[in-house]
This record gives sequence, C-alpha cells and structure tokens, in this order.
Amino acid sequence: MYHSQINIRYAKSLYLLAEEKSLINEIKKDIDMILQILEEIEDLKILLEHPVIKASKKIEILSSFFKDKVNEYTLSFLQLIIKKKRENHLKNICIDFGDLYKKGKGLKTAVLTTAFELTKTHKTNIKRTIEKAFNSEVELDTKVNEAIIGGMIIQVDDKQLDLSVSRQIQQLRDQFSDFDFNNKKKK
Repeated sequence: MYHSQINIRYAKSLYLLAEEKSLINEIKKDIDMILQILEEIEDLKILLEHPVIKASKKIEILSSFFKDKVNEYTLSFLQLIIKKKRENHLKNICIDFGDLYKKGKGLKTAVLTTAFELTKTHKTNIKRTIEKAFNSEVELDTKVNEAIIGGMIIQVDDKQLDLSVSRQIQQLRDQFSDFDFNNKKKK
C-alpha cells in the first residue's frame, strides 16, 4: 500500500503549495510526467534509490534532467525530497498527490473490466452512464480479463457491480448445488 504517513505528508504539502500558487493543474501534469518517467526509466529509479550516491549528485542529475520540463516549484520539491532522503518514496508521493488532486476536483475513478477491448464509443457511453449514476466526473480505467468470459465488472470507490458471465455461471452452480433433484425442492 502506498498510503504511508511520509507519502501523504509530502504529497499534501505539494498539493497545498500548488493550490496556494494557483498552479494545481500545471503541477499535476508535472507529477504525472515524473511518475511516467519513473516507471519507464528503470535507471533513474535505481539512481534515486542507490544509497551510495550522494544527495548533491542526485539533485544535480535530477535538476539537469527536469530543469526545462517542470515548474520551478515541482523542481524545488524534488530537490527537497532528496535532501530529506525520501527519494525512495517519490513514486508513492506522486500517486498520493494524484489522489489528492482527484479528491480536490471531485473526480472519481471507475475501473471497468471486460473480457475483450471495448471500442472508444462503448467506453464513452459507459463513462457517461457512470457519471450520471454518481453525479460526478469520472476517470475511466479499463482492464481486459478474459476469465470473466463476457459482460463487465464496474468498480467505483468501494462499490462494485459484477455483470460478468463468469459470476452468473457461479450463481447458477450455487443454486444447483442447493437443489435436491430427487425431491425437487431445495434442501
């Protein structure tokens, strides 16, 4: 789980600064880019987490890498994280910042799982339906899981709607296992 007190505290600090400076959308873009780079460039992640490399060298490398790509406050924040020896938390701080951003904007994340890839039109229609049901703007993440056979599973926050064929088959199995075919009535 990425919600440690360290991660939340740093993410909240950056979020409050971004809000105060009216740069919330710009810094959110920076954080998304940093998160993407951390996931794509394994060497950068190794560099940040390497205990032998001095903080000053890490700051120098990060500063040259992100200098013209991110806001000055984002860059200062990255430098602060390294100075405080929290660089191994950077990815999770970015994730927590994203969660704070969504909460602040009133966004909900819906996870849609289907047996096959949906068309853009289908995704748009499902997204609109979810937004109408929750009366909130929704960010739709899609997953493909062939094991559900057909149908879909929609999860928003702690609510889940399972309309998958695999679940329906399981429900039928459960019903038949409780049925006594000799007496033609339930046990």
